[in-house]
Amino acid sequence: MRHDPVGALQPARGGRWLRPRRLAGAAVGLAVLTAAGCSSGSTPGGTVTGPVIIAAVPGIDTAPLYLAQKDGDFAAAGLRNVVIKSYTSESAELAALQSGKADIAASDYGDIFFAQANSPDLRVLADSYDASAGVLEILTMPGSNISSPADLQGQPIGVPNDQLVIGPGSNHAVSLETAAATQVLTNYLGNGALSMNWKPMSQQQEISQLQRGVLPAVLVSEPYIYEAQSQFGAVEVLDAYSGSTAGMPLTGYVATSSWVTHNAAAVADFQAAIGNAQANASMTGQVQQLLPRTTGMTAADADLSTIGTYPTSTSVTGLERVVRLLANTNVIAKNPPAVPPMIVKPGS
Repeated sequence: MRHDPVGALQPARGGRWLRPRRLAGAAVGLAVLTAAGCSSGSTPGGTVTGPVIIAAVPGIDTAPLYLAQKDGDFAAAGLRNVVIKSYTSESAELAALQSGKADIAASDYGDIFFAQANSPDLRVLADSYDASAGVLEILTMPGSNISSPADLQGQPIGVPNDQLVIGPGSNHAVSLETAAATQVLTNYLGNGALSMNWKPMSQQQEISQLQRGVLPAVLVSEPYIYEAQSQFGAVEVLDAYSGSTAGMPLTGYVATSSWVTHNAAAVADFQAAIGNAQANASMTGQVQQLLPRTTGMTAADADLSTIGTYPTSTSVTGLERVVRLLANTNVIAKNPPAVPPMIVKPGS
């Protein structure tokens, strides 16, 4: 889902490691960044007088955000000064949101609901990306001793570190991604799935260590699934978004309660723009053409990566599934946040 931060090593077809192309202006010319580091000014429900700053980690899930900027959806909806600022992690985005350095954040629901459970202040403006089969998998090497999910018990498993909710060293799920894998693993391991040996690291490190035999299995998303399978024949052990986790919402756009209250017009304009972009993102080739420019992945990776879905509405039921998953896997407390009050309905 998320491409690793710019400057990190990226696998190339021949097994060499290259540095991905830098993002010019943090979004390859799709957003005009200003020197302003504070949030936009406005009157309650009135017109925003400054830039609307959106914090995002460039990736497959945020592709419609950049499409909205490129295609003029924000300007058409009434937001004529939108700044997209790049961050390298979900926690950094939410910190920027809470400190007033960003107005809206495109964040992982694991981080969103963890933050909400500990300090209720977030509102969901729109759902941005939902899972489909093949977007997050546990892989192993061909011929390894792991031939089924049941063989993963007790094995060290690499997991992405860009969406950690709980720090390394926990004996249970540490992110929405590991929570989903845990849930599916219970079909094979029962309660043993609640104490897996997760090893957080960058996804480049994961596939490198898998190839070199340092790790017996890794949990990775696209384009790293494709990279590992095409470069050295890695094989799937488990689809983390299958069965009870199939189609689960993964990321969304959030703002603080205060910003929503004081910027009702901007909220409505943003929802209209991103809704149109989400619909356009489903058109053949739109996302694949954009990803090399926003993430640095190759055109081949973009073309052959499995991509989830871009919803045009926010499902209370879907988000409640996420909250239950996070609670059942001990990522958040057993008294999870209520979803309905968090959602800003279009036109409200």
